[in-house]
Amino acid sequence: MAFVPTRRYNPELSQAGVGVLAVNDAGEIQIVFGTTVPADAAAGYATGCLFMKTDGGAGTALYVNEGTAVSANFDAATVA
Repeated sequence: MAFVPTRRYNPELSQAGVGVLAVNDAGEIQIVFGTTVPADAAAGYATGCLFMKTDGGAGTALYVNEGTAVSANFDAATVA
């Protein structure tokens, strides 16, 4: 599965005020940024999708979709 970089903010690919940076070849969002973490059960975000919270801090700046493309579940990434 290849990634397709959008190279810049693309409003056509954006959902609920987030900026999409990359999608996979299935059309699912793979890398995204914004101030509001996507809600649980949101659709369109690939499993493993990275969300960068632009106003986050320690422990709240990077999130990973541990759900599915049909029902997202974004959890804060932790460093061991």
